[in-house]
Amino acid sequence: MGRIFYRASNYKGMYSHLNTNDEQHLICNKIDLYRAIISVGSPSFISWRAIRENGLLRVLSTSILQKWALVHDNIESIENNLILHPIFLQQVSDQKRIISYNLGMAFAKIYAERLLEIPNLIHVETLKKLDAITFHNTGGKKREPDLVGQTTDGLWHVFEAKGVSRNQLNTKIIEAKSQANEVDTIHGNPPATSSACATYLGSAKILSRIEDPDEKREKKIEIKTNEYYQMYYNSFFSLKEFVGEDPKKNKFEEMTYYEFRILTKKLNLTIGLDEEVYELIQEKNYQPILNFLQKKKGITQETALKDTENISLGSDGFIVRYTDAKNSVA
Repeated sequence: MGRIFYRASNYKGMYSHLNTNDEQHLICNKIDLYRAIISVGSPSFISWRAIRENGLLRVLSTSILQKWALVHDNIESIENNLILHPIFLQQVSDQKRIISYNLGMAFAKIYAERLLEIPNLIHVETLKKLDAITFHNTGGKKREPDLVGQTTDGLWHVFEAKGVSRNQLNTKIIEAKSQANEVDTIHGNPPATSSACATYLGSAKILSRIEDPDEKREKKIEIKTNEYYQMYYNSFFSLKEFVGEDPKKNKFEEMTYYEFRILTKKLNLTIGLDEEVYELIQEKNYQPILNFLQKKKGITQETALKDTENISLGSDGFIVRYTDAKNSVA
């Protein structure tokens, strides 16, 4: 069982209860990070050239394994805390930045899900690649937040994620707030929150600062909701390209889901998607997804831990199982 630590501040109204006077922690195992980094999406693994040469689904399926490897190789659990693995220090500077960037987004995904109850969080650059997001009034700085997500009440949220391996939280949270507050409205309404999340990946613990900046800028966003959900769940369907067969149906407690199993000499990874979401995406019937997510609201890792520690359930309908080559928990 692992812990990650955070301080939250400047949230207002219905979110003011998130503010902390001191460090708080969440239970977060490596299996949770596998699920988070797989589902949140990352443009650092996806390029137009790769899509043209290999197709979007193949690029997505390949990126899933690359992102899994970032967590597997660079995060470990010591004395009930998740920490940065010493192997990270052997990486060259450019690789360190890529690892920190992607791990920062994975932790932002965890906080968005656990604290703000945002089940789906997706990268803005990924939406751009599908022409699923439009920016208006884009004067001023050419900076945008990393991530957008929607809660089950239909409200949109903005997230900017930073990950650093040196304790530069004071500097990085200022940078993150500058990007998070670039958005004035989404579909004509202010974002419910515009979270800046800076995460220090330390050798003793992982600590994040999460803030909702006051000032909002001039950028106005419109998102094609159908494409938003299609892109979010495309990572699951892309695995057919890698596995070479259709997903199998399985069950965990009361949850029936479809799964792909990725099995190699070093990897025993199962990625599943709730049956109801799977069928809605297959039918391109995106409107009922919010109703489904409302029913799933509140699913957390603690629920799964009642039975086993090698499974992670998401409130977005994803389920991930992982064991190492010796069938032990990673």
